[in-house]
Amino acid sequence: MEKKSTNQAAVYSLLFAVQCLGVLVAALAYGQGLSEVIRASVSAGIGAGILLFLWEDHALRGDLPCDNGSHPRRFFCAYLASFAMTMFMPLIVADSWPFVSVYVLLSLLSCPLIGVYAGTELLMLTILVQGGGLPEFFMYVFAGFIAVGLFRRLDEQMHGGMALFISLLTQTVLLVCYHVMFLNEPLSVSVLIVPIINAFINFALLIMILNAFSFYVIRRDAERYAEINDPAYALMLRIRETSETEYQRAIHTDYLTQRVAAAIGLDQRIVRCCSYYHRAAIVLNDRDLENNLTLYRTYHFPEEAIRALTELITHKKGEPLSAEATVITLCETMIASLQFMFQKNSQIKVDYALLVDKIFEKKESEGEFLNSALSVRGLRVTRELLKKETLYYDFLR
Repeated sequence: MEKKSTNQAAVYSLLFAVQCLGVLVAALAYGQGLSEVIRASVSAGIGAGILLFLWEDHALRGDLPCDNGSHPRRFFCAYLASFAMTMFMPLIVADSWPFVSVYVLLSLLSCPLIGVYAGTELLMLTILVQGGGLPEFFMYVFAGFIAVGLFRRLDEQMHGGMALFISLLTQTVLLVCYHVMFLNEPLSVSVLIVPIINAFINFALLIMILNAFSFYVIRRDAERYAEINDPAYALMLRIRETSETEYQRAIHTDYLTQRVAAAIGLDQRIVRCCSYYHRAAIVLNDRDLENNLTLYRTYHFPEEAIRALTELITHKKGEPLSAEATVITLCETMIASLQFMFQKNSQIKVDYALLVDKIFEKKESEGEFLNSALSVRGLRVTRELLKKETLYYDFLR
């Protein structure tokens, strides 16, 4: 842990130093006066400090998507590469800058807020070292905001064609407006040439960015979940060797949670992972949280899954509970209740609908639903689906 903190401090210090010195050198190279150089350098230092604060805040809260919080170097390497590129942008005309790609890249490797801030900061520094004006700044900020908003929900299939088209069309329109409204040029074919070239440059860059992101981030995570969510995975087999009852509880809980998750739109990968492994402590005969986390990391669980598992392991009555955790708790209670009854008497007659109602009433009386992120509709759908699985429940006998 100490070594990790030292490495992180070194990365932060490097980014701060590179940005301040890079802007200082660039401003001098582009012939800025002393006051402009100082202004740009100070802005670079403040901008780097805010960026590091935003990253650290989001990483500590664990709300960076695609497991980005576990890979800070991925983001900071992309940021420094983008910074280096932007320092050379004043060498070309302002309306050919590929800032849409910068915004999208940095948001994909962090989160929309950090991506928007980082892209805007780099745009600001480019304007400062060049000595440009506000029109270029606002045109690219608007285009970047729209692009980040459109690309913030990429799925495993990377369905980003419409987002790509709208982002580039918006940027082209904004750059044409820049020529007409700020440069007072008449609308003509010549005005369209550079914005269209810019669109093609961004198109090529975005295709490369999306392909790399799909291969190294999205698909790798999907493959990892596919591996650990296999009933024949090594940790699941250890659970089975330790307790057949626990193994069967996990399998049957997963069946119910998958039905519910598909119906109300929850993350099915996370739900399956938690259904299988939140009681994995049985293989250690130890419920200590740190030992459990060590177990999950030994089997290379994604950080996103570890956070969800930690919530289930450490949850106490009355504490906030995510929608996924609420569904898992309800389904597992149903399975555990049936297993207990069938072990005593496999021929016992059970009113499944009444049992579901009693489980929900007990959870409600304990205040579990008051602090749950699961909506009223989600609770209703969960109750209805649990009541419909009568044939599956008979299979458990």
